Amino acid sequence: MNVQIVSHTLEPDLAVVVAARTCLSDEAYEDIWRNMTENDISRILATVIAKGHHSVLEHANFTFSISGVSRVLSHQLVRHRMASYSQLSQQRVNASELEFVVPPEVRKDPDFAKKYRELISQCQELYADMIAKGLSLGSARYILPSAFTSRIIVTINARSLFNLLSLRMCAAEEWEFRQVATLMYKELMRVAPGIFKYAGTTCETEGICAEGEIGESCPRLLQNEASLRNTQSDIALLIRRGEKE
Repeated sequence: MNVQIVSHTLEPDLAVVVAARTCLSDEAYEDIWRNMTENDISRILATVIAKGHHSVLEHANFTFSISGVSRVLSHQLVRHRMASYSQLSQQRVNASELEFVVPPEVRKDPDFAKKYRELISQCQELYADMIAKGLSLGSARYILPSAFTSRIIVTINARSLFNLLSLRMCAAEEWEFRQVATLMYKELMRVAPGIFKYAGTTCETEGICAEGEIGESCPRLLQNEASLRNTQSDIALLIRRGEKE
């Protein structure tokens, strides 16, 4: 698995702050940009994010290269719709040499791991045979399991990243996306720490957990002194409110 930022908005922290100041000042953007100090940037970012004025975060964009991940992961990733994606095409690229992902739970069980690899191998052999017999890549790809690795380029703004990180770094998230989200966060902290030091799971940023029964056994819940939401009583309350409306 490899996750890296390949490009991003120039000075993303500053770009967000200039956008925020533009809403409240009649100064030209060049003057706002030139006169902004590090203290100003830090203070305004904290204020904007704390007050929920997150629309200005959309002015900072980040492009990631993500590789060595399964098609299972990429299918989950594209559910974050406020982003642009370009993915390795199994219709155009011969997948004979692609690697595959083995989930940790499968690796822990020698019997399952053996059967898993054998079945993957059979799929690889059938795929190669179909290609050798003249079938198109587009037809042969139907035999490929979702475990086969893929590569994808993702461009996404900071506001959408806040949402992605809050959901996908959660301990209740599936292992592969949790790892990818954690690596994305590390990359973001490298290039835009002023913004993303405020990002994270809701138990870290808001002191709440929306995972219900799953969250009850989460060590982060206690570590961050977060309170559970989305319990049966909370759900019942929301239903009653909805019925009244």
